[in-house]
Amino acid sequence: MAYQRPLTSILALSALGVAAAGLVVAGLAVTQTSAQTLTPAQPVPAAAGNPAGEQRPNLPRPALTPVPAFQACVRAAAEDAIRAGAPAAAARAAVVPFVAPDPDVIAASQVNPEARAHIWDYLAALVDDERVADGQRAMATQQAFLADLARRTGVDTHTIAGIWGVETNFGSVLGRRLVLNSLATLGCSDNRRRSFFRTELVAAIRIQAAGHVSPEHFRGSWAGAFGQTQFMPTTFWALAVDGTGDGRRDIIDEPRDALASTANYLARSGWVAGQRWGYEVQVPAGYAGPTGRTNRRSLRAWSAAGFRLGDGGALPQSEVAYGLILPAGAGGPGFLVGRNFDAVRAYNPADSYALAVNLLADRLKGQPGVVQPWPTDDPPLSRAERREVQELLNRLGYDAGVPDGILGTRSKAAIAQFQRDRGLRLEARAGQRLLGILRAAAATAPR
Repeated sequence: MAYQRPLTSILALSALGVAAAGLVVAGLAVTQTSAQTLTPAQPVPAAAGNPAGEQRPNLPRPALTPVPAFQACVRAAAEDAIRAGAPAAAARAAVVPFVAPDPDVIAASQVNPEARAHIWDYLAALVDDERVADGQRAMATQQAFLADLARRTGVDTHTIAGIWGVETNFGSVLGRRLVLNSLATLGCSDNRRRSFFRTELVAAIRIQAAGHVSPEHFRGSWAGAFGQTQFMPTTFWALAVDGTGDGRRDIIDEPRDALASTANYLARSGWVAGQRWGYEVQVPAGYAGPTGRTNRRSLRAWSAAGFRLGDGGALPQSEVAYGLILPAGAGGPGFLVGRNFDAVRAYNPADSYALAVNLLADRLKGQPGVVQPWPTDDPPLSRAERREVQELLNRLGYDAGVPDGILGTRSKAAIAQFQRDRGLRLEARAGQRLLGILRAAAATAPR
């Protein structure tokens, strides 16, 4: 999710990328703002991105009773948009359908997930063989355009594609909620971030009224992020660019506009052409030195301190400075991260997000993923394996819903019932251990 700078960093995740993975990383919540201070927000529910990328209509409920104060607030936002340059007739017409807060949007904004994922689960769902194959196909469709972007901006094409993949699975999961409906609900009803969402509502009205996106396609997450690489409306006005030369910045239906806008975002966030984002490293036993991405030392200094590449090779003898992050704690792989890691992190201020994007970019280049083991005795599941869990549960008589790889409320309930019936320990997550038990149960079950 693209953030307008400057930023006060918090831990945040992509509304649709996380929804598509069915995950929230431990300790992280979703938020995005164009105001100068970011504050924690409610986690995005799995429903924010629908499983198969199907764009189902989500129009305001016709049965809603008009709320005069809400209508006055929405109309006032349209007038503010007009004062900011929006065509008057189009701006006023844009808000006519919205007569009352949408209960579905309010409910989505208040969801608290039952469980939070470990970093290895998050990465397994976002950086798997399936997403790599999808990404390589998607990049092939934009090969010449991406190459030209790299020449003009200096930004690595695979990193641009990494954001594209993590945010919306390369444009396949764009969100199903009308952006104006979501922002009108959150900006004109009683919630602690009303002022922020009202500002986004005004910006969104300007986008639709100016014709950058078609009204019927102006859809996104419950929080109002939209497009193939997920911009908030104020970020759109600050950083989106026209990638095709047609005078529009259609980041929803035109991938070149979205990719060019993302390249512009990264370039404006301090991207350094030709510099590697980071390195997986082996942390020396007993290391008690500085950690954190801002505590930087040269690669030469890290090498002298006993650090080696994740595969055991020697670090480059370079004076370029990197900081050490330990996303799974002292017992897991370490990563030395530099300025281009920070540029990606500016897009969504969470180390986990930036790590996922950069690891996906590496995989898209044909490089290996994380080579060291994570500190768990129950390794994570890929999206294909998550679908297999759902298929096996359904086969065994436990209703896990459509096998979509998103282990939401229905799938979790099916898992819990299976575990109760088998006398197993109830666990808040599904890993390789559960998959093995399900495979064994299905192999012996009567057909």
